Amino acid sequence: MVPERTVIVGAGGFAGEVMLWLRAASPERSRSVAGFLGLPPTRETATRFDLPLLGTPENFKPRPSDRFLLAIGIPETRRQVAEQMLARGAVFETLVHPTAIIAPTAEIGTGSIICPHAIVSDGVRLGRFALLNYYSSLGHNSSAGDFAVLSPYAALGGAARLGEDGFLGMHASVAPSVSIGSRSKVSAQSCALRDVADDMIVFGVPGKTACKLTTDVVL
Repeated sequence: MVPERTVIVGAGGFAGEVMLWLRAASPERSRSVAGFLGLPPTRETATRFDLPLLGTPENFKPRPSDRFLLAIGIPETRRQVAEQMLARGAVFETLVHPTAIIAPTAEIGTGSIICPHAIVSDGVRLGRFALLNYYSSLGHNSSAGDFAVLSPYAALGGAARLGEDGFLGMHASVAPSVSIGSRSKVSAQSCALRDVADDMIVFGVPGKTACKLTTDVVL
Protein backbone atom coordinates (compact mmCIF):
# COMPACT_ATOMS: atom_id res chain seq x y z
CA MET A 1 0.00 0.00 0.00
CA VAL A 2 1.34 3.44 -0.93
CA PRO A 3 1.57 5.70 2.13
CA GLU A 4 -0.36 8.95 2.22
CA ARG A 5 2.89 10.89 2.58
CA THR A 6 6.54 9.81 2.27
CA VAL A 7 9.25 12.06 3.70
CA ILE A 8 12.96 11.76 2.90
CA VAL A 9 15.04 12.43 6.00
CA GLY A 10 18.05 14.34 4.76
CA ALA A 11 18.40 16.99 2.08
CA GLY A 12 21.96 16.64 0.79
CA GLY A 13 23.35 14.82 -2.21
CA PHE A 14 22.54 11.35 -0.90
CA ALA A 15 18.92 12.40 -0.35
CA GLY A 16 18.70 13.15 -4.06
CA GLU A 17 20.04 9.70 -4.85
CA VAL A 18 17.49 8.10 -2.54
CA MET A 19 14.76 9.94 -4.39
CA LEU A 20 16.04 8.50 -7.68
CA TRP A 21 16.32 4.98 -6.26
CA LEU A 22 12.76 5.25 -4.94
CA ARG A 23 11.53 6.25 -8.40
CA ALA A 24 13.24 3.20 -9.87
CA ALA A 25 11.96 0.84 -7.18
CA SER A 26 8.40 2.13 -7.05
CA PRO A 27 7.29 4.96 -9.37
CA GLU A 28 3.89 5.03 -7.71
CA ARG A 29 5.35 5.28 -4.23
CA SER A 30 7.75 8.03 -5.31
CA ARG A 31 4.76 10.20 -6.16
CA SER A 32 3.83 10.18 -2.47
CA VAL A 33 7.05 12.01 -1.51
CA ALA A 34 6.03 15.28 0.12
CA GLY A 35 9.52 16.69 0.59
CA PHE A 36 12.81 16.54 2.46
CA LEU A 37 13.95 17.23 5.99
CA GLY A 38 17.12 19.28 6.32
CA LEU A 39 18.65 22.64 7.02
CA PRO A 40 17.92 25.54 4.61
CA PRO A 41 21.50 25.67 3.20
CA THR A 42 20.82 22.23 1.67
CA ARG A 43 17.91 23.50 -0.42
CA GLU A 44 19.56 22.60 -3.75
CA THR A 45 18.42 18.96 -3.73
CA ALA A 46 14.83 19.83 -2.83
CA THR A 47 14.76 22.50 -5.55
CA ARG A 48 16.07 20.06 -8.16
CA PHE A 49 13.14 17.72 -7.50
CA ASP A 50 10.66 20.59 -7.16
CA LEU A 51 9.84 19.54 -3.62
CA PRO A 52 9.88 21.57 -0.40
CA LEU A 53 11.99 21.41 2.70
CA LEU A 54 9.45 20.42 5.33
CA GLY A 55 11.60 21.39 8.29
CA THR A 56 14.45 19.74 10.15
CA PRO A 57 14.50 16.25 11.66
CA GLU A 58 14.62 17.88 15.11
CA ASN A 59 11.41 19.87 14.73
CA PHE A 60 9.30 17.81 12.34
CA LYS A 61 6.14 16.27 13.83
CA PRO A 62 5.22 12.98 12.10
CA ARG A 63 1.66 12.12 11.26
CA PRO A 64 0.54 8.56 12.06
CA SER A 65 0.23 7.77 8.34
CA ASP A 66 3.64 9.20 7.38
CA ARG A 67 6.46 6.95 6.22
CA PHE A 68 10.13 7.96 6.23
CA LEU A 69 13.30 7.04 4.35
CA LEU A 70 16.63 7.75 6.06
CA ALA A 71 18.90 9.47 3.54
CA ILE A 72 21.93 10.39 5.67
CA GLY A 73 25.29 8.78 5.02
CA ILE A 74 27.23 9.27 8.28
CA PRO A 75 26.61 6.41 10.74
CA GLU A 76 26.62 8.49 13.92
CA THR A 77 24.29 11.08 12.42
CA ARG A 78 22.02 8.39 10.97
CA ARG A 79 21.55 6.92 14.43
CA GLN A 80 21.07 10.26 16.18
CA VAL A 81 18.45 11.48 13.71
CA ALA A 82 16.60 8.18 13.43
CA GLU A 83 16.39 7.69 17.19
CA GLN A 84 15.13 11.25 17.69
CA MET A 85 12.39 10.69 15.14
CA LEU A 86 11.52 7.18 16.33
CA ALA A 87 10.93 8.63 19.79
CA ARG A 88 8.32 10.94 18.23
CA GLY A 89 6.54 8.07 16.50
CA ALA A 90 8.15 8.14 13.06
CA VAL A 91 7.81 4.94 11.00
CA PHE A 92 10.75 4.21 8.70
CA GLU A 93 10.69 1.97 5.65
CA THR A 94 13.31 -0.06 3.81
CA LEU A 95 14.30 0.77 0.24
CA VAL A 96 15.88 -1.79 -2.11
CA HIS A 97 16.87 -0.75 -5.64
CA PRO A 98 15.63 -3.23 -8.27
CA THR A 99 19.17 -3.92 -9.53
CA ALA A 100 20.38 -5.04 -6.09
CA ILE A 101 20.79 -8.81 -5.60
CA ILE A 102 19.27 -9.98 -2.32
CA ALA A 103 19.51 -13.68 -1.39
CA PRO A 104 16.18 -15.10 -0.20
CA THR A 105 18.03 -16.37 2.90
CA ALA A 106 19.23 -12.88 3.88
CA GLU A 107 17.70 -10.80 6.68
CA ILE A 108 17.28 -7.07 6.07
CA GLY A 109 16.69 -4.74 9.00
CA THR A 110 13.93 -2.14 8.94
CA GLY A 111 14.93 1.28 7.64
CA SER A 112 17.83 0.03 5.53
CA ILE A 113 18.73 1.57 2.17
CA ILE A 114 20.17 -0.78 -0.48
CA CYS A 115 21.46 1.06 -3.53
CA PRO A 116 21.96 -0.05 -7.16
CA HIS A 117 23.97 -3.22 -7.81
CA ALA A 118 24.63 -4.01 -4.15
CA ILE A 119 24.88 -7.72 -3.33
CA VAL A 120 23.52 -9.31 -0.16
CA SER A 121 24.46 -12.99 -0.27
CA ASP A 122 23.30 -16.20 1.38
CA GLY A 123 22.74 -16.03 5.13
CA VAL A 124 23.62 -12.35 5.46
CA ARG A 125 22.16 -10.39 8.39
CA LEU A 126 21.70 -6.64 8.10
CA GLY A 127 20.73 -4.65 11.16
CA ARG A 128 18.27 -1.78 11.27
CA PHE A 129 19.06 1.30 9.19
CA ALA A 130 22.04 -0.23 7.42
CA LEU A 131 23.18 1.56 4.26
CA LEU A 132 24.68 -0.34 1.32
CA ASN A 133 25.85 2.06 -1.33
CA TYR A 134 26.16 1.09 -4.99
CA TYR A 135 28.23 -1.99 -5.86
CA SER A 136 28.92 -2.78 -2.21
CA SER A 137 28.69 -6.45 -1.24
CA LEU A 138 28.31 -8.78 1.71
CA GLY A 139 29.57 -12.33 1.29
CA HIS A 140 27.81 -15.42 2.59
CA ASN A 141 27.01 -15.51 6.32
CA SER A 142 28.45 -12.04 6.94
CA SER A 143 26.69 -9.35 8.93
CA ALA A 144 26.48 -5.58 9.34
CA GLY A 145 25.01 -4.09 12.49
CA ASP A 146 22.49 -1.34 13.08
CA PHE A 147 23.36 1.91 11.28
CA ALA A 148 26.40 0.37 9.57
CA VAL A 149 27.44 1.99 6.27
CA LEU A 150 29.18 0.40 3.29
CA SER A 151 30.42 2.99 0.80
CA PRO A 152 30.52 2.35 -2.96
CA TYR A 153 32.43 -0.85 -3.87
CA ALA A 154 33.09 -1.77 -0.22
CA ALA A 155 33.01 -5.49 0.56
CA LEU A 156 32.61 -7.83 3.51
CA GLY A 157 34.07 -11.28 2.91
CA GLY A 158 32.25 -14.47 3.84
CA ALA A 159 31.36 -14.66 7.56
CA ALA A 160 32.92 -11.24 8.21
CA ARG A 161 31.24 -8.87 10.63
CA LEU A 162 30.85 -5.08 10.71
CA GLY A 163 29.63 -3.83 14.08
CA GLU A 164 26.95 -1.26 14.85
CA ASP A 165 27.69 2.22 13.46
CA GLY A 166 30.63 0.74 11.56
CA PHE A 167 31.83 2.33 8.34
CA LEU A 168 33.63 1.01 5.25
CA GLY A 169 35.05 3.65 2.92
CA MET A 170 35.07 3.43 -0.87
CA HIS A 171 36.71 0.19 -2.08
CA ALA A 172 37.42 -0.86 1.52
CA SER A 173 37.34 -4.57 2.24
CA VAL A 174 37.16 -6.90 5.21
CA ALA A 175 38.67 -10.37 4.86
CA PRO A 176 36.55 -13.49 5.44
CA SER A 177 35.69 -14.21 9.10
CA VAL A 178 37.24 -10.93 10.28
CA SER A 179 35.26 -8.87 12.80
CA ILE A 180 35.20 -5.06 12.80
CA GLY A 181 34.05 -3.54 16.09
CA SER A 182 31.24 -1.09 16.70
CA ARG A 183 31.84 2.48 15.50
CA SER A 184 35.11 1.47 13.82
CA LYS A 185 35.98 2.62 10.32
CA VAL A 186 37.94 1.03 7.49
CA SER A 187 39.38 3.81 5.32
CA ALA A 188 38.96 4.00 1.56
CA GLN A 189 41.12 1.51 -0.38
CA SER A 190 42.09 -0.25 2.88
CA CYS A 191 41.85 -3.93 3.75
CA ALA A 192 41.22 -5.34 7.24
CA LEU A 193 42.89 -8.76 7.58
CA ARG A 194 42.48 -9.25 11.33
CA ASP A 195 39.88 -8.46 13.97
CA VAL A 196 39.48 -4.81 14.97
CA ALA A 197 38.25 -3.57 18.34
CA ASP A 198 35.53 -0.95 18.86
CA ASP A 199 36.23 2.72 18.05
CA MET A 200 39.24 2.18 15.80
CA ILE A 201 40.34 3.30 12.34
CA VAL A 202 41.88 0.86 9.84
CA PHE A 203 44.08 2.23 7.07
CA GLY A 204 46.33 0.78 4.40
CA VAL A 205 46.95 -2.64 2.86
CA PRO A 206 47.34 -4.74 4.90
CA GLY A 207 45.31 -2.67 7.30
CA LYS A 208 46.91 -1.03 10.33
CA THR A 209 44.81 0.22 13.22
CA ALA A 210 44.79 3.45 15.21
CA CYS A 211 42.44 4.93 17.78
CA LYS A 212 39.77 7.15 16.29
CA LEU A 213 40.29 10.86 16.75
CA THR A 214 37.68 12.61 18.85
CA THR A 215 36.45 16.18 18.71
CA ASP A 216 35.54 16.18 22.42
CA VAL A 217 37.28 18.99 24.27
CA VAL A 218 37.85 18.90 28.03
CA LEU A 219 38.08 22.40 29.47
